[in-house]
Amino acid sequence: MREIEIESASGRLSATIFDSSQARAVLVIASATGVKQSFYKKFATYISAHNITVITFDYYGIGHSLQQPIKEITCNAADWGRKDLESVLRYAIHNFPDSKRYVLGHSIGGQLIGLSKSALKMDKLVLVAAQSGYWKFWQGIGRTRMWCNWHLLFPILLNLFGYLPSKRISGMENLPKNVAKQWSNWGKRSAYVFSEIPIAQTVYHEFESEITTISIEDDRFAPKKAVDWMTEKYTKAQKKPIHVVPSNFNTREIGHFGIFKERFKDNLWPLLLQELQ
Repeated sequence: MREIEIESASGRLSATIFDSSQARAVLVIASATGVKQSFYKKFATYISAHNITVITFDYYGIGHSLQQPIKEITCNAADWGRKDLESVLRYAIHNFPDSKRYVLGHSIGGQLIGLSKSALKMDKLVLVAAQSGYWKFWQGIGRTRMWCNWHLLFPILLNLFGYLPSKRISGMENLPKNVAKQWSNWGKRSAYVFSEIPIAQTVYHEFESEITTISIEDDRFAPKKAVDWMTEKYTKAQKKPIHVVPSNFNTREIGHFGIFKERFKDNLWPLLLQELQ
């Protein structure tokens, strides 16, 4: 494992390479919103032990890629895809020219892949709980909660603090103002990302390689309908959907983040590894 920095149009990104001695492929992990790359460390170590080099990174303004006061960060959510993920994919292409190239996008990490032009040079995508955040995809109290997040909570907190103090709310990393503002604007509209960025200006509709999409039965942050909606935007890809039910893996809950936790190294991690092999 070695820590590096990758230059993005946003600024310098903190990244980690989990080297594999006999690597035949390289995997870039695109994190969920407000989740530091260290969250995926044990999973990345597991994958690298199976002949796949892994690269994790922090988006600009998150974790070790936050190198100035958060109120001074001007990047938005789309920049995480167009600039940050794009720079990491270019790094993988340049430094591992003879390897197969994969991307695993978790939550917003899977949403933003289509904003990175270099995604077209990837051999496969694995999208884990990569969903639309449009509030009407939720039901019952979940729908009310999402509406309140986008229309009330985010605007109030952004105006009060000048950034989103996620650590106080959910334990996730704080979000720069423009990231949280754009994310909430997307969540208010049925077209989500494409309410601000026409799909013709992205590569979602151009990607033709394989995609495995994973939804999780008890994921309150990514209902299956929201995951299916995002998957459909990759119109030309060879898609393989997998719906994970906790009881099939001898557990009561998995949720939005559980799939990457070490307690699933003997059942869910092999499932993900199989999709990468």
